[in-house]
Amino acid sequence: MNIEQLTIIFLIAVFAAAEIYRATRGMRGSIIAVNDSGYGELLPVTSVKIRLDRGDLVDASLNCCTACLGKLRIGDEVRVCSSRDGYVVDLPWFRRGNCASGPDRENPSCKIHP
Repeated sequence: MNIEQLTIIFLIAVFAAAEIYRATRGMRGSIIAVNDSGYGELLPVTSVKIRLDRGDLVDASLNCCTACLGKLRIGDEVRVCSSRDGYVVDLPWFRRGNCASGPDRENPSCKIHP
């Protein structure tokens, strides 16, 4: 085993440990509102209102890169982590199906396709 292989193994182990730590700290919720800044454009960080699975409403920060990467809309499931700057929205590794009760008009991923 050479130094390059040890480095790769070390980096994969650190990445896996960090993701496991973030996954255990995170809480699931869904976006219920986007607080409009009035500028008409997406700012680097947007404030959103999240309803956690346990029923609490929290204000969280949503990075524009996260919103674009996840194609996030109102009603989408997200992972929320508590940080020293407040709550931060992140994408979950696996999304649960929110369409168990049938199609939802506001969530396009719940539409029934013929």
